Amino acid sequence: MRPTAGLDMKFFQSFRLDAGNHSLWRGSERVPITPKAFDVLRYMVERAGYLVTQDELLAAVWPETYVNPEVLRKYILEIRKVLGDRLDKPIFIETVTKRGYRFVAPVTDEQAASTPETLPTPPVTEQPADSAVVASKQKVSSKWISLQRFLIPAVSVILATVAITGFVWRARTKNDGLQSSNTSIAVLPFAT
Repeated sequence: MRPTAGLDMKFFQSFRLDAGNHSLWRGSERVPITPKAFDVLRYMVERAGYLVTQDELLAAVWPETYVNPEVLRKYILEIRKVLGDRLDKPIFIETVTKRGYRFVAPVTDEQAASTPETLPTPPVTEQPADSAVVASKQKVSSKWISLQRFLIPAVSVILATVAITGFVWRARTKNDGLQSSNTSIAVLPFAT
């Protein structure tokens, strides 16, 4: 089956990423890739040439869900394996230590692919024109994820403390009630 080019088709080297059909192609062959790995790849390809932070990727692919960053590393390794990329000499995904990842292969869409002599090279250091809006949204999203990472354990500890305190209080109240019902006082007459 040969892929059909559409508006949501991106080309890089011998690959075609078809976002509309959620599939990756190498030439005319469909490349097997897990759904989440595809989502990570699509997000990076759509931002080719730009640094994508781990928090940004986690927020984009797993919205409103806490995901350990190790899961992201697992999907990056899967993508590298699928693309035949190497960590030491990346041609697709560059790791920016302690910051995130950058998709470094030139990416084109359908129209640009038909005229290869005019292929644009994505800027590596510049930000897009609406970077203030994007950066603001990413900052809010990143702060929310950081807040969730702090709040979830804190709320869990508070709930556990309340539950244990309630259990202890109930147990003491129950024991006090049993002791008071078993206590009796006997009044005996004095023998003269």
